[in-house]
Amino acid sequence: MDLVIRAAIQSDLDAVLAIEQASPTAAHWSRAQYESAISNQESLFLVAELGHSVVGFLMASTAVREWELENIAVLPSGRRQGIGAALMQALISAGEKARATEIRQEIRRSNLAAQRLGQHAGFVQDGHRPGYYSDPQEDALLFKYLVQSKQEAAKTPSGSSEKSSKNG
Repeated sequence: MDLVIRAAIQSDLDAVLAIEQASPTAAHWSRAQYESAISNQESLFLVAELGHSVVGFLMASTAVREWELENIAVLPSGRRQGIGAALMQALISAGEKARATEIRQEIRRSNLAAQRLGQHAGFVQDGHRPGYYSDPQEDALLFKYLVQSKQEAAKTPSGSSEKSSKNG
């Protein structure tokens, strides 16, 4: 079966909420917030579908050119299979296409899996916020990805490490 990344639709919400509930480190939103995001032009709400089942999702704010990754989660049974990486790549590709300048995210200091996922996608740590999270109280690590548009990539000589040096 092939993994498909696509825009979320109303009928995905039960699966999205189930994935969120099975993911203690994910941001926990109300159904109404997810419903609103589906039609919000300033949000990117993607799902990962395997067969006919939603196995992961990603939510990002796209209101300004500095996008924010607000939530990403994968079913526990689907973790470490490239689903999160595929969602991150779809986010980055969408950012390139929309000419976003960067993508930011906050990650709990204890969430090593999310930190590794972001770093694998090219995000770099760019600070921290003491006591940012509650329940339990915890610091947030700030990560960012500097987006290079397809047009900028075409100007970069082949074999250049400019993109990796921008993000590392």
